[in-house]
Amino acid sequence: MRFLGVDPGLVRTGWAVVEMEGDGFQLLSAGVIAPRSQGELGERLLEGFDAMTAVLEESRAGYVALEELFSAPDHPNASLLVAHMRGVLCVAFQRAGVIVRPFTATTVKQRLTGSGHASKEQVRRMVFQLCQLPPRRVKLDLTDAIALAITGLTSERALAEQSTSMTSDAVQAFLTPTRGRRAAMYDMIAEQYPGLRVEMP
Repeated sequence: MRFLGVDPGLVRTGWAVVEMEGDGFQLLSAGVIAPRSQGELGERLLEGFDAMTAVLEESRAGYVALEELFSAPDHPNASLLVAHMRGVLCVAFQRAGVIVRPFTATTVKQRLTGSGHASKEQVRRMVFQLCQLPPRRVKLDLTDAIALAITGLTSERALAEQSTSMTSDAVQAFLTPTRGRRAAMYDMIAEQYPGLRVEMP
């Protein structure tokens, strides 16, 4: 299984292609998309779209782990600019026919370090350890993208293991109770079993 991790940004978009090897991970390629800062917004978005389209064609990844937007009350304009680029990248993903799995930064930190409040440096160290890479100074855009790809891989493997251990009847029985606490699990399994007809109260 091959995942493309993407940390979107108007100034810099980090990307990384990672494969799972047994219980380990192999970093296949990585880079940063940096549109010209002096260009108009539309030009910069087009550069980002074209560059990501090229990455998708070369990487042949079937899945994308995309970081969710984080709205910073103190910097609303920055969040809006990131949203522009993220939207354009989603169009590229749709055209390429890849499956997109969104993850929050907190979820990525939790999956890699065990703490949703881990520092960037802690995530960086864990990325190098999991991919068996020598410690080096690299841009955070890259390590964040690698972390996203690893999170996508582990999440997809967990879904696959769960789906193979549950029959359709068992899934149907699991989904029947009230939505409440099981809403997230319902959505996840319903996506994996689109043929199930479940009526939630």
